[in-house]
Amino acid sequence: MRPDKIHRNVTLERMVLDFWQFVRSQRMATRRLGPQFRRSRRLVEIDITYRCNLQCANCNRSCTQAPSKRDLSTTRVAAFIDQSIAAGARWKRIRLLGGEPTLHRDFFAILDQLMTYRRAYRPKMRIVVCTNGSGPRVRQVLSHLPNGIEVKNTFKNGSQRLFRPFNKAPADSSLFRFSDFSAGCRVLKDCGLGVTPLGYYPCAVAGGIDRIFGFGLGRKTLPSADDTLRDQLAVFCPLCGHFGFSWPTKKVKLSPVWANAYHRIRFSKPSSFTHPRSSSAGLKKSQVDGEFREAST
Repeated sequence: MRPDKIHRNVTLERMVLDFWQFVRSQRMATRRLGPQFRRSRRLVEIDITYRCNLQCANCNRSCTQAPSKRDLSTTRVAAFIDQSIAAGARWKRIRLLGGEPTLHRDFFAILDQLMTYRRAYRPKMRIVVCTNGSGPRVRQVLSHLPNGIEVKNTFKNGSQRLFRPFNKAPADSSLFRFSDFSAGCRVLKDCGLGVTPLGYYPCAVAGGIDRIFGFGLGRKTLPSADDTLRDQLAVFCPLCGHFGFSWPTKKVKLSPVWANAYHRIRFSKPSSFTHPRSSSAGLKKSQVDGEFREAST
């Protein structure tokens, strides 16, 4: 199903909302009014692969900055479905992302798993494939999508578009010194719970950050209804350029904490990392339960 127009991540409306989120997330505001955003109980994004056929600057899954062939297995997708059924989850929308999701070798098997779940338990649930729409292989896969699958297509062609500067960590800027990072951002509301090869997160972006920094904080099973995941937000939001307002750019922008993290990835194995603003500093990759450590293929 081809959309009527190109999906764009940077719009004037979103920039205004981001500026308001920056104001609303100040500690004084959240103490008085409570957090503006809460983790979703209705929307899900599943990062099924970190493979990608493009090299977009500021990729918020670090597919360009730190390429990986890590995939989410069909076994883990089945576990998510089983846990959703057991919990009585009422998902309204599930998105498949990456990376470029159509590059997953079991892409159609994963679609079949989700469609089977939808038929049996959530007949009105939307299943959406988020794609860059670029290259013959990707377009061939998209041309064979079964009926009932929606497409969110950015129609990228290799030329750099405007991005939020994901790799400008708020922790590296004094502008955010009064921010309550556990308040999250609109990604929680717009995108939903993140299911990634490393576990469950308040958003899939957080899972991509954890892949680089190696905290190993992903939940190993579907979070319970009363799990706010704010402990994860307090760790990952200070590292994420989606938190608060930043001018969009086409250029590579790296703040020091990200430059150091990518340097470690390129020249050594990830190890313990001292988080700039979190009591969770020093968690080691070896502390992670191996259940969600999918093998690279």
